[in-house]
Amino acid sequence: MLLMPLRSWPSLFRRTRIRVGGWLRAQGHYRITREIGSGGMAKVYLAEKLGYGGFSKLFAVKVIKTDAVRDPVVRDMFVNEARLTANLIHTNIVQVASLQRFRDEYVIIMEYVFGKTLLEFIQRHKELGRPVPLDLGAYIIGRVCRGLDYAHNKHDRHGKPVRIVHRDICPSNILISYRGVPKLSDFGVAKSLFWKTPSEKSMVVGKYPYMAPEQVRRQGTDARSDIYALSLVMYELFTGQIAYDVENTAMLREQLDAQRLRPPVELSPDLPQGINDIIVRGAATDPNDRFQSAKEMSLELEAFLLRHWLFPTEEKLAEYMVELFPEAKNHRWW
Repeated sequence: MLLMPLRSWPSLFRRTRIRVGGWLRAQGHYRITREIGSGGMAKVYLAEKLGYGGFSKLFAVKVIKTDAVRDPVVRDMFVNEARLTANLIHTNIVQVASLQRFRDEYVIIMEYVFGKTLLEFIQRHKELGRPVPLDLGAYIIGRVCRGLDYAHNKHDRHGKPVRIVHRDICPSNILISYRGVPKLSDFGVAKSLFWKTPSEKSMVVGKYPYMAPEQVRRQGTDARSDIYALSLVMYELFTGQIAYDVENTAMLREQLDAQRLRPPVELSPDLPQGINDIIVRGAATDPNDRFQSAKEMSLELEAFLLRHWLFPTEEKLAEYMVELFPEAKNHRWW
């Protein structure tokens, strides 16, 4: 069947329902194949970019939802996400290729990762009734720490610190490629020193179960808030349970005020004390009691692995992904 590019974007983006099999014209032709994700303010589609001589490459296309596109705050955050992440060039961060606009439509074109979210990774272990391997779990979190530390310490082209805070670390925003590479994604609610974002005293952003105490109490966030959230992700990875299973800020504040975090070793008795201590320290209520940088947390994880003669690798994680998800065998070399 002969496919021809559409003459304009509006028919593709009407109510942000991109037509499967349709075309997006943005610095080249992208054929939209299917929807692959949906979040609070945007949808993500898989698109194939075609070019001269049979050139073909897959990308993910992120579009603001219809009910949010007229909100100037949402538009600013969407544009800021693309501008913020455009120069985050790191193996453990999903890459952004470009930002496009046509009339009232905004589109981010970014790297497509063949793989699964960490949430799917955790759920698969629950389905199989098996724990996450200690070495691979620590490896995944350690690599996310590397990407996070890079983002936290990013400087602009003039040498000034950007001071990025992700503010939405959660299992669904961490991807694991079939090649065994963990990647941090979705900087949609991130803040930085140079981009205009809503005041944290007036707006709380992020996923409720992973919000740091200072975040939910509207006291402001910094890099340590991301470390807190990642520690709760690590808690869930090794215990299979969400540390704070809440649906709103009121529930979270009530739980934070009423109890301390239940040590993960109580839920998973076979969990080594060293891993338990890393999680508990990272999830400390007081930011001053946490790891003060993602690099510090990463080094603690690496030291633990060395002490226990565990040597996880990208290749080992890739093989394990095939074991968990048989379909990975056909995609791991993309």
